[in-house]
Amino acid sequence: MDGKKRSALSKRKKNTKLNSNHKWLKATFVVFVAILFLFFASLLYLNSLSDQPNTTGSRAAILDGLYNTRPNSVFTRNLTSILKAAGFHVDLFQGESVTIDLLRNIRGYELVILRLHSGIHTDKFLYLFSGEPYTESKYAAEQLSRAVRKAYSFDEEEAPVFALNSVFLGINNPEGLTGSTIILTGCNGTNDSYAIQRFFERGAKAYVSWNGYVDLSYSDSAILMLVRFLYLDGLNLEEAVEKVLKDIGPDPFYASTMEYYVPA
Repeated sequence: MDGKKRSALSKRKKNTKLNSNHKWLKATFVVFVAILFLFFASLLYLNSLSDQPNTTGSRAAILDGLYNTRPNSVFTRNLTSILKAAGFHVDLFQGESVTIDLLRNIRGYELVILRLHSGIHTDKFLYLFSGEPYTESKYAAEQLSRAVRKAYSFDEEEAPVFALNSVFLGINNPEGLTGSTIILTGCNGTNDSYAIQRFFERGAKAYVSWNGYVDLSYSDSAILMLVRFLYLDGLNLEEAVEKVLKDIGPDPFYASTMEYYVPA
C-alpha cells in the first residue's frame, strides 16, 4: 500500500514537471513570435519612412541655371549625394526652372548653391544670370529700373537670358535668407560689397564666391570640395576655404581665388 502511494505520488510529480515544461515552451514560443512580429513590423515601418522625403531636417537648394548649356551631371550627382549624406533634404532647380521669380522668392534654406553665370555690370552691380530665356516684353518694369537685364555669356552661340541684380536675391521674403549660407559658383561674386551686405541684412549666415573670372570646370570641382569639407568633414568655413585653396590652388586660367564673408 505504501508502495502504491509512493508510485502515485511519483507519477503526479512527473506529470507536474511535464506540464511545467509544456507551459515554459508555450510561453517561450509566444514571446518568440511576438519578437518576430515586432521585428518585421519595424522593418516595414522603416522601409515606409525611407520612401518619404525628408521634410523635417536641414534643407539645401541647388539652382543650376547652366543645366541646359553647360551641364555637369557628375557634379550634380556628387553634390546631391554629399548633402543627403550630411542629412539635407535637397531641392534641385535646373535650366529654365531657374527663373527671376525663383531668385527673388528663394527662402527657407540652410544652404543655397547658385550654379549660375554672374558678372559685374558697368553700373558696378553684380548680376546673377537665370536660366530663363530673354524676351523683351517680360519683366518690363524691372528692366526699366535695371533690377533685371538682358544678359549674354561669353559663348556667342548661347541665347540671352534674364539676369537679376543680386541685390534682389530673396527680396520678396525679407527674412527668407535667415540662416542661409550662399555659395555662388560664377565670376566676380565677391566684387559687389553692397550686394553682400544686403544678403546679411536679410539674415544670411555666410557668403562664398570668387574674386574674379573663374573657369566653370574648376569652380565645380572646388565647390564640391568645399561642401564636403563643411558638411561631411566638419570643418568650419574658414578652415574649409583654406583647405580648398591649399589642395587645388587658385583658378589655373584666371588666378582668381575663393573668398568668404560673414556678418560683422
